[in-house]
Amino acid sequence: MGIITVITSGKGGAGKSTVTAGLGFALASLGRKVVLLDGDAGLRSLDLMLGISEGAVYDMSDIFEGNCEPIRAVYPSPACEGVSVVPAPIGLEQMCSPYDMRRLCGGFAKYYDHVLVDSPAGIGRGFECAIAGANRALVVTTPDMVCARDAQIVGGLLNQKDIPSRLIINRLRPAPIISGKMPDVDEIIDVAGIQLIGIIPEDEEVAIANANGRQLPTRSNAAVCMANIARRYLGATVPLAGLEKMI
Repeated sequence: MGIITVITSGKGGAGKSTVTAGLGFALASLGRKVVLLDGDAGLRSLDLMLGISEGAVYDMSDIFEGNCEPIRAVYPSPACEGVSVVPAPIGLEQMCSPYDMRRLCGGFAKYYDHVLVDSPAGIGRGFECAIAGANRALVVTTPDMVCARDAQIVGGLLNQKDIPSRLIINRLRPAPIISGKMPDVDEIIDVAGIQLIGIIPEDEEVAIANANGRQLPTRSNAAVCMANIARRYLGATVPLAGLEKMI
């Protein structure tokens, strides 16, 4: 059975979808077969990031409504062999139940090494649905105290559900931290109260890749950090790079 991981955050704009897509690509580059489930009904974006939006006919709601077999709503990404995506429903009214999500994740886990669920931000109905089938979680925060505090709340809810979580600090700008103008990494971790698995620096290549439905350039700062996160996620010991190397 594959591992089912929900990627979530307490605040919008933290970069959950970017992390979901990036982790999917990184795991595939390590030989894993990955499917991404876009759980953000009404605000889907993974189909664009994976370069399949033009060819998407079915979405997650079609599976639950019996309009197609599950495999018909799975679209391989032309950007990366080994990564596929199930698009989110177009409307909020088509959001599935936690029971349906649990069944869907369990079904896909029979055929994929990793099922990554992109959760909507916040802790409402969409969050409860997205975490329903998960046995792991990655909580994404930006390096500010508001987002870190919201990550703490999300981490607490995951803990109540016995879903172990790890923290990703996304969109970090090293220079202001080194100069003391922004909170350092340890402060963010302390506020979030979640063990760190990795840091992704601010990198304009991320926006360019997302807009064009392709992978990050292999040597970009963000891509290197995401590859290291994927290795840690699989159990490898990979030291964190110093902030100076992320500039």
